[in-house]
Amino acid sequence: MSNSIRVDRDVPIKMRDGVTLRADIFRPDDNEKHPAVVVRTPYDKRPSARSEFFSPIEGAFAGYAVIIQDVRGRFASEGEWVSGGPEGQDGYDTIEAVAAEPWCDGNIGMAGASYLGRNQWQAALENPPHLKAIAPHVIGAGRLGESRRAGMIGLEGAISWSAAMAMDTLNKLAQKGKDVTKMLNAVRYAMDNIEETCNFLPLMDLPFLQIEGLSEGFMRRLSDADLEGIKSEEDIWWPYEKMQVACMHSAGWYDMSPGDQFRNFLGMKEKGGSAVAREGQHVFLGPWLHGSRLHNLVGGMNFGRFSSAGGSFATARHIAFFDKYLKGIDSPYLVPIRYFIMGRNRWKNAETWPLPETEWQRFYLHSRGHANSLTGDGILSREEPGAEPPDIYVYNPLDPVPTRGGRINPDMNIPAGPLDQTLIEERNDVLVYTTPELTQEIEVTGPVVLHLFASISTRDTDFHAKLVDVYPNGRAINVAEGCIRARYRKSILKPEMITPGEINEYVIDMSSTSIVFNKGHRIRLHIAGSNFPHFDRNMNTGNAFGEDAVGIPSMQTVYHQADLASYIELPVMPY
Repeated sequence: MSNSIRVDRDVPIKMRDGVTLRADIFRPDDNEKHPAVVVRTPYDKRPSARSEFFSPIEGAFAGYAVIIQDVRGRFASEGEWVSGGPEGQDGYDTIEAVAAEPWCDGNIGMAGASYLGRNQWQAALENPPHLKAIAPHVIGAGRLGESRRAGMIGLEGAISWSAAMAMDTLNKLAQKGKDVTKMLNAVRYAMDNIEETCNFLPLMDLPFLQIEGLSEGFMRRLSDADLEGIKSEEDIWWPYEKMQVACMHSAGWYDMSPGDQFRNFLGMKEKGGSAVAREGQHVFLGPWLHGSRLHNLVGGMNFGRFSSAGGSFATARHIAFFDKYLKGIDSPYLVPIRYFIMGRNRWKNAETWPLPETEWQRFYLHSRGHANSLTGDGILSREEPGAEPPDIYVYNPLDPVPTRGGRINPDMNIPAGPLDQTLIEERNDVLVYTTPELTQEIEVTGPVVLHLFASISTRDTDFHAKLVDVYPNGRAINVAEGCIRARYRKSILKPEMITPGEINEYVIDMSSTSIVFNKGHRIRLHIAGSNFPHFDRNMNTGNAFGEDAVGIPSMQTVYHQADLASYIELPVMPY
């Protein structure tokens, strides 16, 4: 432990091609050598220093040099930034340059959330000799996130993120003497009028997309460009067999990809390219949203004092991780898996995932053919269905079901996290299935999957599902969610249009969660055709994304009978 630290601003680090990137460095104020943790960000290194997963100030006091660097072409760093471009070589060069500093002992780790987590994976795959461990937060299991693998495009997030990222790009162009007035006005208009922007049709004619110098990066997030180079299912995931380092995977249940933390954990344990990589895997998962701010107040819920950054000892657990793999010091703070049980509002440790004691229970959909809305007759129960009429609703892309909370980036423009779903449940184009009042608590911990038998009247459409905790007073809080674009029901790499009227099984990954449905509560399932503007509207035509100015309604029929039993499979813990 150090009694004092120093902070050096805008320290230059030269890349192999001569471009200089700049970093702020927090380190012990002494003459000793210390291990280092590198953070590489496109979001400006100064606000990036406020992460609550791993505080650079606490890290420096714990005996680490923490280097927070603006990536190429962003803020204080030179060069040209390419949105979503490769970051591996710059990561390698930064790590090796830091290792050569007189204050570094040559043991390097990495940390950071979201895009910063992606940067870690790309750097680690370059196998820099001095990199020993990475701690990626809120990042998926490869090039595609959970909803993207289901065929969806995150519309509002893509627009808001691209607009926010454009500001630094425009500032740099202005500094070079370019008139950016028109571009700046277009970006500001999109940011200030996000509802109008998301509703614009056809999306490919969106004025924001027509800005020279900005449209290319934006289109990568609003098209199938992210599928380029993916030739097989294996290419979707990180190449775990090439990884040589220990990893700590951190996220929240209301992040966009909580299930991917466990996919990374298991993938590395099975395929990691070294003994350290296979044995040095850890997961830390709380009730939080996307990002690096860890609050006990999430959406409309208070998960208690143990769920905050301080109450969860988030930084202490990351320091324990780096202590083990950069200093060789073991700590009781470091366990294979530590996860938060919502509803009980307590932490628990585990060795693997799913938990060995899991009882996989099927909750079947039932109705008399009128499960539409909260006032319908939809029932969710363990009893298998017999002869039952299907439920029918019409999804109209010109009147989509609005987004209400969920797994959304809270830094954008839509309220995120757990929120009351009653307004959504009042719509006739939302099917609602609910259990009777629970006579004892049910803990659901693990991956949740919906098996849905359905037919549609169009060539393509979407299905969106939500798992909901219904309180005795009627408040309905979303717990988990999943979706699928019908044409991608077999694979994101194998689109296949639907034959109208044909019954297909849709397997909808609703990611992982951990929650106790308390006694007196009810478990509820929603099924709808949209979740807009979180996701783009399927216009139901089968045309490519963004082409349609007019969509067509789709009649969606959900079956729940003996030979077509739709059900949600829940990972239930023994009582």
